[in-house]
Amino acid sequence: MGALDCIKIGHDNAIQRPSNSFKDRSFRREIENANNNGDCIINVGNGYYRPSPADPIDNLELDKYFAEELKRARAIQRKRLSMKMAYERWKECGIFTNDSRPIR
Repeated sequence: MGALDCIKIGHDNAIQRPSNSFKDRSFRREIENANNNGDCIINVGNGYYRPSPADPIDNLELDKYFAEELKRARAIQRKRLSMKMAYERWKECGIFTNDSRPIR
């Protein structure tokens, strides 16, 4: 039985994250891989589970999960754009050509 086999359907069957940090990282990596390959496992603070389409609470928590994921994605995009613009300014101004200290 694999680690993901213990994740059941429904918020009432949620399982907690492993207390061991190494196992937790490994477990979260497995969940991410599963979600990238056709699974749907969420955790909105009360443990991991697969949401049931028939359960209104699961549907609300899935919406909450999707909103948080979108917020993270947008934050990453904002950071990426800001870094890219800073780098382009540095290229235009010749910053770092003869001086290794950043100018703010």
